[in-house]
Amino acid sequence: MINSIDDLGLDEALKDFDKLEAHEIEKIIDLALQEKLNIGLDNLRSSLSESVKNRAEELALDLPNIAPYNDYGKLLEDNDSMATFLREEASKPENWFFDTFQEDQTNKNLIKFLFANKAVDDGRVLEGIVFVNKSGIIRHSFAQVDL
Repeated sequence: MINSIDDLGLDEALKDFDKLEAHEIEKIIDLALQEKLNIGLDNLRSSLSESVKNRAEELALDLPNIAPYNDYGKLLEDNDSMATFLREEASKPENWFFDTFQEDQTNKNLIKFLFANKAVDDGRVLEGIVFVNKSGIIRHSFAQVDL
């Protein structure tokens, strides 16, 4: 258990943040999470994947259309095809890219992790949020549309 995100020890590990590639940053964060919380980014991605599979129809209702992987030649505009794409393709763990994390402003016992989904449009439309307590237990994960 940690008391604060500072206990993850990422300040020193990420001191050259601007010189690191995205995959290097993810690796550093993943190792810190595994060491301090016994959970990794793959666990968080899997949780998001299940959430999207379970809520694909609901999420599709919030979208006017989807350009799969930003390919407007394959534009999906009806709810059924968008829900199928969300459930079968966008939900895949490999489509969730870590964006950032912070202590939750409402509940200080939680850490809020944000992910972007590269399968939906340009990767900025479908956002994943995972709340993890400071003991490393996933408390809630979901995806939402951010138009």
